[in-house]
Amino acid sequence: MWLAALAGVGGGLFLDLCASRLAQRLGPRRFGRADALAYGLLPLLCAVLSAYLQRAHGWSFSWAVQMAYCGLLLLIALVDLQYSRIPNILVGTGMIVALASSLWQDTRGPLWAGSPGMASAVIGAALGGGILSLLAVARRNAMGLGDVKLAVLIGAMTGFPWVIQALTLGILAGGLAAALFLVTRLRRRNQYMPYAPYLVVGCLATLLHGQRIAAWYAHWLASGG
Repeated sequence: MWLAALAGVGGGLFLDLCASRLAQRLGPRRFGRADALAYGLLPLLCAVLSAYLQRAHGWSFSWAVQMAYCGLLLLIALVDLQYSRIPNILVGTGMIVALASSLWQDTRGPLWAGSPGMASAVIGAALGGGILSLLAVARRNAMGLGDVKLAVLIGAMTGFPWVIQALTLGILAGGLAAALFLVTRLRRRNQYMPYAPYLVVGCLATLLHGQRIAAWYAHWLASGG
């Protein structure tokens, strides 16, 4: 467990380096307060996630894939917080990892409970992109092309039908955060809010506990809400 945590710290420091390299390309930051997240919380979050996933999957390809997913998603959330952009290189790298993992599953067997095969990943990617495209058209200036690209990646990572849960949780998290910001007057009604971090929260929750969340929701519905 401690070895896995140390591996996670190493991964988090690597993400810090990636964030610094991306900063040289993306120019001035739009939101400068995310530096503490970049250089402090990223290694800590990666250490916790690595230890948790290693306990669940052991030292396996499943652990490596989920850590790669988590790392990429956290880096995307950080960059969107700082620059209000989601670089194509991060989305493209994530798509390669997701589709390669899906192909591995089709040839070698499931990586974890609910992990998608190639067909499920492709359908999930198309559905995720379609759902966020509709929302972006319906709510102009609330979501951008970067959020749509992220939804495609989330769909490839989670597959169908789990992409629906991932996006639903992310949209709910974003809505709750927006309401909290308005109540506390931290943001104005029409002020831009980076949305990727909330979509990332929904995706991580689905990757780590998707079946438990679905079972809880089904039980809640069966008991009459």
